[in-house]
Amino acid sequence: MSLVVGAKPTRRRIRRGLGLLGDSFSGNCHTIAATAFGTENYGYAGALAAKTGLFPAWQDNQGKVGDNTGQFMVRLPNCLASATADLWMLLSRTNDSTTAGMTLADSKANVMKIVQSFMLTPGKYLIVGTGTPRFGSKALTGAALADAIAYKDWVLSYVSQYVPVVNIWDGFTEDMTVEGLHPNILGADFISGRLAPIVTANFEFFGVPLPTDAADLYSAIRPFGCLNANPLMAGTGGSIAASVNPVAGSVLADGYKATGSGLTGVSTRWYKEQTAAGENQCVELGGTMAAAGGYLYVQQAANLTLGNLAAGDVIEMVSAPEIVGNSRGILGWEAELIIIKPVSGTSTSIYYRSMDKYQEPFTMPANWKGALETQRYTYDGTETVITSRMGLYLATGIALDSQVKVGQYGVRKV
Repeated sequence: MSLVVGAKPTRRRIRRGLGLLGDSFSGNCHTIAATAFGTENYGYAGALAAKTGLFPAWQDNQGKVGDNTGQFMVRLPNCLASATADLWMLLSRTNDSTTAGMTLADSKANVMKIVQSFMLTPGKYLIVGTGTPRFGSKALTGAALADAIAYKDWVLSYVSQYVPVVNIWDGFTEDMTVEGLHPNILGADFISGRLAPIVTANFEFFGVPLPTDAADLYSAIRPFGCLNANPLMAGTGGSIAASVNPVAGSVLADGYKATGSGLTGVSTRWYKEQTAAGENQCVELGGTMAAAGGYLYVQQAANLTLGNLAAGDVIEMVSAPEIVGNSRGILGWEAELIIIKPVSGTSTSIYYRSMDKYQEPFTMPANWKGALETQRYTYDGTETVITSRMGLYLATGIALDSQVKVGQYGVRKV
């Protein structure tokens, strides 16, 4: 008989929360404008969530526009003390390159201090990125460019001995940026695509909690069941407004409605398909949208029953969407949890989203599949309406040849 000491597990168990430490690459992943109530989700973190189910709450976004690695230190204690995020990303040090007097040695010392702090904090983990090149008016030259490349090489050769690292420098191109520096949707997809296999190889988590059975409804027996009816989107009894330009024979799941606006030049065919968990609602898109601003929504016909909620309950919307196509004509296919409540005496609509629509001409990949989880909302009892929807936003001037799909549509208490 032999006794073998087991090796340390290669995958670490973490919660679904994802934390971001850094500069505008992280800060821009969420809108913190007062009018948005910190609820909208942009950038690589939202794209990573769609690929992995590892969701970034805005409360765990410790990114700040313009900061260098020395300034990250002020927010480091918040990362280590977070009750919701175990895995953190430090992807960029781009502002070190433009901070007067800051050297490559300063960058290395700051990053290693952050790495060591995570290593000394049980249950907290870090992934370090190489940063990305800069282009056009944002491009680095001379010693600053040499230092940025040397930093990339140092992360890959040295930092990788201590924590997982991700190479987002090689292969990152100018057409992946908004203005030569910050990633557009192509850049977000590129960065998240590099991150996803590293995350799934090193960490395990439970993913987005999608509904899987038709009886998964809120009740005294299932207090965390879906607050909406028909989460598996069965049937063909839903209503489709003429504004979405449906072709004859189109059908929509029971208890749902479809509305749209600005879809001149676009036709839609609505149909159903079986999945491993219920049915997908599918929409085939044709034509070319004539003017900017067109969209369609798929949502529950009935609002949530507010009597099923108590002050302090935390809710979210989840769904499993997909895009199958040959053209890049879609700006966004997003989940939205919508809250209407008085704010300073005025009825206000607040949108809690998973990802968000992008600006033209930055469209989504022609083929994409994921699970979406909106930002979470804490019910306080002043709400007048709570509803949810999937929002499809289309680009102009692109011949549409795509099908969008959605299933496992649920709003539930967390």
